[in-house]
Amino acid sequence: MRIDVELEGGMLPDRYGKYASAQDTRGAHGSLRSFPFTVEGIPQGTRALAWLFYDWDSIPVCGMQWMHWCAWYGAGEQGVPVVLEVPEDASRAGMPGLRQGRNSNKASGGFRTGYAGPCPPDRDHVYTLHVVALDEEPRGLGEPFWANELIAACRGHVLDGAKVDLPSRS
Repeated sequence: MRIDVELEGGMLPDRYGKYASAQDTRGAHGSLRSFPFTVEGIPQGTRALAWLFYDWDSIPVCGMQWMHWCAWYGAGEQGVPVVLEVPEDASRAGMPGLRQGRNSNKASGGFRTGYAGPCPPDRDHVYTLHVVALDEEPRGLGEPFWANELIAACRGHVLDGAKVDLPSRS
């Protein structure tokens, strides 16, 4: 599998992070507008895709890896196509088959579910989008769910996976 995200100058475009427009932010928590991405080479028989978007560079700042988005997508009986395009703002605007979990903003009192854009406070950070193809839809997850619950529901069902690093400016 391969994940494609369009970057500007090697960075995640500002509209998806710290420098988003006022209508796309809530407080000091970065953009609510999720970035579009494409997943190609999805294995035949895939029933769902699950993804995590997280920041390891946050550990020295707040003492933990920051979860910016955890979600899964299922297409029902027809399964997931070999190429999936997740549109811009899918987190907020909705996308049929998309289910979203909590982000780490719960820890700071911000919005708690769906996409929470990058907002690096100290320097540029490198964020990771990790997508896995699953042989069945995750079971037993009510919405919103935690990332660890999504990971547990995926165990034993991963057909393939891919990661891409996405730098964002401070």
